[in-house]
Amino acid sequence: MTRQRSGALFWSASFLAFFISMANALQARVNGATSAQIDQPIVAAMVSVGGGFILSTVILAASPKSRAGAWKVLTSRKSLDVRPWQYFAGVGGGLFILGQTLIVPSFGVSIYIIAVVSGQTLASLFVDHWGIGPAGKKTVTSARILAVLFASVGVAISALGRGVTPSVAVAAICYGLAAGVATAVQYALNGRISQESGSPMVASALNFFMGFCFLTVLLILSSALGLWELRAPPSIVAYPELWLGGPLGMLFIASAALFVRSLGVLVFAVVSVLGQLCGAILLDVYFPAFGTELTWLLFLGLGITAVGVLAATLSGRAEGPL
Repeated sequence: MTRQRSGALFWSASFLAFFISMANALQARVNGATSAQIDQPIVAAMVSVGGGFILSTVILAASPKSRAGAWKVLTSRKSLDVRPWQYFAGVGGGLFILGQTLIVPSFGVSIYIIAVVSGQTLASLFVDHWGIGPAGKKTVTSARILAVLFASVGVAISALGRGVTPSVAVAAICYGLAAGVATAVQYALNGRISQESGSPMVASALNFFMGFCFLTVLLILSSALGLWELRAPPSIVAYPELWLGGPLGMLFIASAALFVRSLGVLVFAVVSVLGQLCGAILLDVYFPAFGTELTWLLFLGLGITAVGVLAATLSGRAEGPL
């Protein structure tokens, strides 16, 4: 009975993680549009991260459990199983959001998500193997390697199905891969901070705060070096939709901190791959951007990625996720 209940909880967590991960594609579209509107990618990223920090802090303040968790993190750091450097997990989120504002306006949502999820699936093997997340060390089995291979092949085919060509800038792909590695580590650290504090909202608010600080330093440096001019953020009254990046990011970060505890970093990362691809497809069907093309290759890639998700899920169940 307990085994059956654990299996049901595992599948429920997998499905919830899938649907919430779909918001990542929408967040990339929103943040890319914000960057294009004001022609300043760092300020656009700060709009998303800053908005998420304000919202998550308000929710945290309204919850007694979250307030207690935040107080625990602030006053009892030495008693927590969290090292000082692990509190900087939000820097990975800052890199990820900055990539949305830098790359999406020029290359589209597809290429960025493809690069990010490839970096995530590769890094997640090592994150689980080294036990960075709250679930501890997980053996890198053949099924887990197979999941990464299927997911990588699936996203590559999906990219071909959406018209991505080899002429895409190598720098953009490398940045996306690096952001994917950073976010895989971020998922693990968020799960650990959430477990120690007793509240996913603590991890979410801390992530946004660290990400905002990181972007602030970048803004100061870029302005001093003359790389980008200072620009005002878009009006929240005239363009309220451009301020949705923060709430969407908060939803994803908070859920990641929660689901990594039960699914493990690799399973969550692969499930999020499928969710992000499906979110991108839905955007292209119902809110298509210029040049959007849905082909059979895209759906073939989606099916192959689903096999990778299944392989990771079965491997996770065998290792006792709950």
